[in-house]
Amino acid sequence: MSKYDVVVIGGGVMGTATTRALARRGRKVALLERFQIGHKRGSSHGAARIFRYSYPEKGYVQMAQEAHLLWKELEAEAGERLMTTVGGLDVGPNLDANIEALDAVRIPYEVLDGADVKRRFPMVNVGDDETVLYQPDGAVVGAERTWYALARLALEEGAEIHDNAQAVKFEDGKFIKVSTMTHEFEARAVVVTAGSWAKPLLAKVGIDLDVTPTRETVAYFKVPDERIPTLVSWEDPLIYALPSLGQGIKVGEHIAGPVADPNDIGEPDPESVERIQAWVAKMFPWAEPFPHLKETCLYTNTPDESFVMERHGRIVVGSPCSGHGFKFAPLIGEHLATHAEAAVEVG
Repeated sequence: MSKYDVVVIGGGVMGTATTRALARRGRKVALLERFQIGHKRGSSHGAARIFRYSYPEKGYVQMAQEAHLLWKELEAEAGERLMTTVGGLDVGPNLDANIEALDAVRIPYEVLDGADVKRRFPMVNVGDDETVLYQPDGAVVGAERTWYALARLALEEGAEIHDNAQAVKFEDGKFIKVSTMTHEFEARAVVVTAGSWAKPLLAKVGIDLDVTPTRETVAYFKVPDERIPTLVSWEDPLIYALPSLGQGIKVGEHIAGPVADPNDIGEPDPESVERIQAWVAKMFPWAEPFPHLKETCLYTNTPDESFVMERHGRIVVGSPCSGHGFKFAPLIGEHLATHAEAAVEVG
């Protein structure tokens, strides 16, 4: 039985980011993934995610500022571009809170009206008198490219990655013993970044993770020109759009899907697709009216959409991200690695 400083359970983007961070710090670390790196059953797959500074909370703006520096560091280390700056637009009611948060962190932005938007971004259709927030650093992150890059860099730093290795139980003793169906791993500390599978796993060791998995629907529409900014419409539910290279625009609703069992494959929700189509027809009238691709993504939601990054003795819980955490992945990986090192010292 091999012994490690840390075993990370769950190899999505947060688990791979944490594994890379620990390996860079010289820790002996193994990552256990129940499927394979790059699988489509969880929350990290797909071509693109939004990076944005625009949040109604100062804390998230500050986190985005820190994460942006780490994205640049990650790109340099990986030797590939993972983030493409396209600018970001916000529409809808109550943008004042976003503006106040950006001001508090001194992030540049512009307040435009609809006529300004039409002149500068003719692919986007808003009312002439509508107030629109524009933040020039809005970007698109290559999701799967990032996921694979983090895994590759972790391996280069000496980490182990075990695919098809579902953790089924813990046993606490001098070391924490983590069992899969075929192997046992011993570690001085464990990090659980298992997304929608984390709650039942942690319950086995008496940790109640207050999260609810939902299955969200996203749809892709062909457009004559993909050179558009990201767009977040602060409605209920929030709806977002972003360019996805070679796929047109990716559009989805935020926390609008049904409660889900992550063990089910799941299918796109037809009612969500209808609402998305209607929104696209209004906001992007030059897009094809029907999506050429539909898929689902699991969200793991806390009651207030905040992140969980906490230590319970020698067990660290990392449960981003209520559907909005990918942009923070390099930063979250560093935070969880710091918690894990503290847990190692306890062990």
